[in-house]
Amino acid sequence: MPELPEVEAARQLLHDFCRGKRVEKAVCADDDKVIQGVSPADLQKALQGKTIKDALRKGKNLWLEFHEGPPALMSGRFHLGMTGSLAVKGIPRVQYVNATNANDEWPPKYWKITLEMEGGVHAAFCDPRRFGRVKQSADVAAELAHLGFDPLLSMPALDAFAAMLAKERRGIKALLLDQAFSAGVGNWVADEVLYQARIHPEQKASTLTAEQASALHEQLQGVLQVAVKAGADSEKYPPGWLFHQKWTAGRGKGPAPTLDGHRIEVAKVAGRTTAFVPDLQKLPAGAQSAGRKAATKKAPEGEAPSAMPARARKAPGKRRKPEEREDDEDEADAEGQEEEEDCSVTT
Repeated sequence: MPELPEVEAARQLLHDFCRGKRVEKAVCADDDKVIQGVSPADLQKALQGKTIKDALRKGKNLWLEFHEGPPALMSGRFHLGMTGSLAVKGIPRVQYVNATNANDEWPPKYWKITLEMEGGVHAAFCDPRRFGRVKQSADVAAELAHLGFDPLLSMPALDAFAAMLAKERRGIKALLLDQAFSAGVGNWVADEVLYQARIHPEQKASTLTAEQASALHEQLQGVLQVAVKAGADSEKYPPGWLFHQKWTAGRGKGPAPTLDGHRIEVAKVAGRTTAFVPDLQKLPAGAQSAGRKAATKKAPEGEAPSAMPARARKAPGKRRKPEEREDDEDEADAEGQEEEEDCSVTT
């Protein structure tokens, strides 16, 4: 599932090559699961003749702003997790290493929208698994008002951040994944941030010490800054990151993966497959959030544990509007398929 670094890489691609370009022709696929609230013909008409002012992002949401007329909201929930990408013709792009699309294939396979712009620039939005959403919006700010802070664009000051944590009884990973709390954080980012901050994913947010809150505040920005600077190219991520072991941890038999000599364990936390290092991410007594009793199946010595989610009663919560649930639900729907793939990305 694309998270903040992947969506920012797509935004940067559009910013670099499409800003200031006039759309001479737009073609939209007849796919009402992806293109919502507007017919393909009407969306084509709305795009043609418009000049792109810039590409903007909040969390996982990406949109084009035009000099003329309302912006077209392109939700960052388009699914890069298999073979999809947002592409500009002739420009290498970030995509998953097992993607079937060749960078020189045009239009790319599974395209949903293609734009032909002045100067011979061509762009396309592709979505093989159809988890994406493309909308036309007259008020992007209102559409995204339900989102929380963006860790790169609007990270709260440490004191305010610590106060937010102190009010939360949820486990820290569940909180980070909530787009109404931190927009743009998904499964791999949450695991990496918590590993770097040395915080157990199940620790109740309200029990974090001042030192832990400070470490989390620092790493939430730091991990994303490094990933964005790398262009979301996983081959450029630091070799000591958990990311490089996460996708193989807990799969099949054989030696359990380790990181700096410490064993990696896998569990279902907040409904998501989670990798962590118990030796370094210790769970204080009485600080565990509700919801999991034993999420990992004990494996023979030297073998990786397999994820075994425990049945737990879902805690009651307030009913959220559909648009507030979309990010979390689309991620959950996609995860089972995505975890069968190698989620590393490269250019």
